[in-house]
Amino acid sequence: MRKLVSSFVLLVGIAACGDDGHAILIDGSGSDVIVTPACNPLTQSGCASGEKCTWINDQDNPPIGHVGCAPEGGNGGTPLALGAACTDPPGGPMGYDDCMKGTVCLSGECKQICDPNGGQPACDENHACSQYSDFFETGGTTVAGVCDPGCDPLTQELKIGTNKAACGSPMPAMPNKGCYGFDSYSCAPTGSTSWPLTDRQMPHTNAAGNPYLNGCAPGFIPLFYEMTGSTKTLCTGLCAALEIDNTKPAANAKGDATALGKAPTGAAPVAGGATCEATARGFEQSSQCHFIWWYLEDDSTGELPVAFDQGPYRDHLGVCMAIAHYQYDSDGDMTPDKPYPNCATDLPPRSAATTGDTDDAADWGCQLRSNSQFTSGHKTHNPARDNIRLPKQIEMKLTRHAFN
Repeated sequence: MRKLVSSFVLLVGIAACGDDGHAILIDGSGSDVIVTPACNPLTQSGCASGEKCTWINDQDNPPIGHVGCAPEGGNGGTPLALGAACTDPPGGPMGYDDCMKGTVCLSGECKQICDPNGGQPACDENHACSQYSDFFETGGTTVAGVCDPGCDPLTQELKIGTNKAACGSPMPAMPNKGCYGFDSYSCAPTGSTSWPLTDRQMPHTNAAGNPYLNGCAPGFIPLFYEMTGSTKTLCTGLCAALEIDNTKPAANAKGDATALGKAPTGAAPVAGGATCEATARGFEQSSQCHFIWWYLEDDSTGELPVAFDQGPYRDHLGVCMAIAHYQYDSDGDMTPDKPYPNCATDLPPRSAATTGDTDDAADWGCQLRSNSQFTSGHKTHNPARDNIRLPKQIEMKLTRHAFN
């Protein structure tokens, strides 16, 4: 995560306050340079009495906006409370919402503003701080997120509430919300054109070609490249992982058949719906359910994101990987030369005898994190991960659009 910083390196001249609520730097040539918001949406500081620091929508298509001050009650009414239904403001001089200070309207609801870097304000245990593209962005940096309701990425059910199915969608078989994430999981918009974007399909992307985190069908995320040597990212399914090695039942390779999982347009979660079986959600024959922790850990330290490491999914959640499409560099000459191993037939469990970087099932994401021995000292990272997944330095964000 990136910290909130000013978007300038060298200050020249004097600072002033522009009409749009930004601090303006006047350089020697007389040109105005926007450097940083004049107000802080996290602390709600920098605005006059009766105002709030919020996201102001300047233009709808392409989306352009800025962080600035606006009347707390929006267009003269009583400020709407947290959780109230609201209207996303159209682009223009009145491009601000009617939500109370400290909240913002997103997808028709007043949501709490939060610090995406883990500071204050923070979401409660039943919500996650989500970052949205073209929203609370200044100089390319997201300075604030919103608290979206937490959910189970396999069943697609909300953590709390009376209408938990499909993230609270009115019609679970036609969801307008889905459960997405990597280290934490929350509900975000989806739509009919996303429902078919399942295993090895192209996700929705932004103008730069980077996938949206919610650019796949519910239950799927953009993660793997199409094949070794490609940089085209495809969608892949989340699954309920079991340990895989040459001493375990072969069926483990597809995931836990007893776990509940919901298909994108399924009416409800079903047993077996959280596997990588072709009959479950259309996966390829070579797909195996590998633990997602292997793809989330830091390559240099072996550490996991705190939210994930302390959450319920570390030794349970996996991703479906079609191993037939991938090779790795077995001799260190920078050229992939061997196919990805089949954990179920080719690899033993982690032990004191398997000291190499690629010689056991834990080295390939096929064993419980707690049994992998990575927690007591990280082995040299497996370079095979580097050329098959979307680089972790590319920060994927959600989109506010439903793609209908």
